[in-house]
Amino acid sequence: MAATHTISPSSAMALEENKAGKVHSIGIAGIAVVQAPDCIRTVLGSCIGIALFDCQKGIGGLAHVILPSSKEGAGDPGKFADTAVDVLIERMVEAGANSKMIQAKISGGSVMFGDQTSKSLGVRNEAAVKKRLTHHGIKLLASDTGGKKGRKMLLDPSQGDVTVEIIGQEPAKI
Repeated sequence: MAATHTISPSSAMALEENKAGKVHSIGIAGIAVVQAPDCIRTVLGSCIGIALFDCQKGIGGLAHVILPSSKEGAGDPGKFADTAVDVLIERMVEAGANSKMIQAKISGGSVMFGDQTSKSLGVRNEAAVKKRLTHHGIKLLASDTGGKKGRKMLLDPSQGDVTVEIIGQEPAKI
């Protein structure tokens, strides 16, 4: 079962230390929320990583979406763009975020096999995430999507910094 929980700075799920806190990881269909100074990361291919954050509260969350719509099958809410965004917002508010201050950055959506078309899974995932963010009135500040390579994504909720490292390239903040 995918992770759908809130992670506190003292959580046993912490995997490694960063400069001031811990770096937590989520996998496919995972959803998690952290409080600064902790950070959260995932690794993406055609999936979309949705980073939401409220910098004033230092709260951020990350979801790892596989498919655009929950109408495409059964599974954990983190699996689908429409349900993952909703649950991530809910978990952030439960952790103390102000829903009116939440902003977003996204990454992923690579075309891992074949050619990029409007029917590519990565393209459909990106469109579905953007539609759901718009539905909630959440501003998308930046995105790093597409291409043919996977990437790593790290969210630092203290400033809303998202670092993306495309395989074989230097990390960059978006």
